Amino acid sequence: MALPIFAPVPELDEDAYDRMAKDVRTLLGIDLSQYKPAQVWRRVNGFATARGLADADALVARAGQDAALRQAFLDMLTINVSEFFRNPEAWDILVAQYLKPMLLGQLSIRIWSAGCSLGYEPFTIAMLAREIAPHTPVHILATDLDDTVLSRARSGVYTEAQMAGVSPSRRTRFFRQVDKNWEARPELQAMITWQRHDLLRDPYERPFDIICCRNVVIYFTEAAKTEMYKRFCESLRVGGVLFLGATESIPNVRAVGLTPSGLTFYKRP
Repeated sequence: MALPIFAPVPELDEDAYDRMAKDVRTLLGIDLSQYKPAQVWRRVNGFATARGLADADALVARAGQDAALRQAFLDMLTINVSEFFRNPEAWDILVAQYLKPMLLGQLSIRIWSAGCSLGYEPFTIAMLAREIAPHTPVHILATDLDDTVLSRARSGVYTEAQMAGVSPSRRTRFFRQVDKNWEARPELQAMITWQRHDLLRDPYERPFDIICCRNVVIYFTEAAKTEMYKRFCESLRVGGVLFLGATESIPNVRAVGLTPSGLTFYKRP
């Protein structure tokens, strides 16, 4: 998740927010109606101020003319920041309690990385799956709203700094060095299907054994989150698991059809 912007920003102006939301939908294709207005307003105005722009209107106008700023604006709204093996203890639980038993007990498994950003999460899943069961078919769907980050994720190329969470042994096994960067080997690439997807508007595929949606929906309204979690539940097979971020939870979990299964994990009963 991107670092917060602490510059002072004005109180929420509903008319200005509605105007900005309309412009953002036209400019970026993002529907802000299911996002929390106060948080988005603070974030957008802070982003504008940090770039020397007076307010959200000035930001939208400049972004319409500046492709680099437009992409940065989109990245900020869609929170395209992550890393390999983020919160390692959570991945350890996923492996021990869910991924390993599924891989060793089924002929194949399907996993969805929803909001995959630059691809850290689907490649993390692919590495773990191959370490556990080198020959079991694993199909990973990796989706994101942002076509630009999907294109970068699809390349499977990462800088030395981006590889910080990958151990030397995993680098040797799953990546090859290309100049100063690291490229995922075809073995991993073949496991992943990349696809643009809007969690708020597009249909959900099914069924999946595991759905990972970590640190993606923090600016969604509670109503939007509830609807999304219901749809995730419907997309899981019976016994399938939803894997959220370390600080995320579902307060009305049974209302969406899931049951808690340890910290950040939820099962379809």
